[in-house]
Amino acid sequence: MKVDFFIVGAPKAGTTSLYHYLNEHPEIVMSSQKETDFFSDESLQKQGLYYGKSRITTLEQYHMLFESYENKVIGEASVSYLFYEDVPEKIKAYNSAAKIIVMLRNPAERAFSHYLMDYRLGLINQSFENVLAEGKTGRKQELFYQQFVTLGLYYEQVRRYLETFGKENVHIIFYDDFKNDLQNQIQKVYDFLEVESTFIAKLSTKHNTFSIPKSSWTRKVYAFVKLRKLLRKILPNQIVIQVKSRLFSKTDRPTLSERLRKQLNELYAADIKQLAILLNRDLSQWTK
Repeated sequence: MKVDFFIVGAPKAGTTSLYHYLNEHPEIVMSSQKETDFFSDESLQKQGLYYGKSRITTLEQYHMLFESYENKVIGEASVSYLFYEDVPEKIKAYNSAAKIIVMLRNPAERAFSHYLMDYRLGLINQSFENVLAEGKTGRKQELFYQQFVTLGLYYEQVRRYLETFGKENVHIIFYDDFKNDLQNQIQKVYDFLEVESTFIAKLSTKHNTFSIPKSSWTRKVYAFVKLRKLLRKILPNQIVIQVKSRLFSKTDRPTLSERLRKQLNELYAADIKQLAILLNRDLSQWTK
């Protein structure tokens, strides 16, 4: 078997929702573990960005993530694939006919959303403003800056995939389009993957919605990745959902201040211009 298509990122741009919607399609099977990180594992280990998931390090382990794949279109979603330079060539060597799906979001909004996720998980305690102010001073700060800021410099990341696989095999989805015209965007993905496009997924189901810990204690406990992993393994999924509902509250997402937004827009401006030319898309809204 060979995995046919890859949702490669960017993080916080709708990949989790797309993963679940595609997994509903009768002609598609997605990996049982989202974020397999199989082709980026070495890079993640070198940087110390292992998040505590079960590592997939062999081809046998990788293929075991796909069940009932006979006569199906097989896909996976690992958002780390977009950033690391060597991943496109690794995927190409594995499957030269692979199809690539890239999801892009306003980089300033993406940066802040990524920060909020890691703050929620207890992976960072400092403010987003401090992350921008500190920049790349020290290894830990450099990793924070990479995850929240550098990942939004899309031009080179997207260009690598276009050059490696060709424009006809790379499908770009913009987060705003995905959010505002979901049904149409999903059908375009079906067409790209050459599966039945009349299938209707349960698009009313929201995935990866925003919530915050109800206490600082919750954040501290939740930061123990191995504990979370153990509880997910021994507790039924319904119990896990109930526990989360008690520990976290759904609330309005905090907004990025205009001052920090301006700072990020200035940082991303040149890259956005290059990306707009590369994709022949007006992206001026991203810098307003």
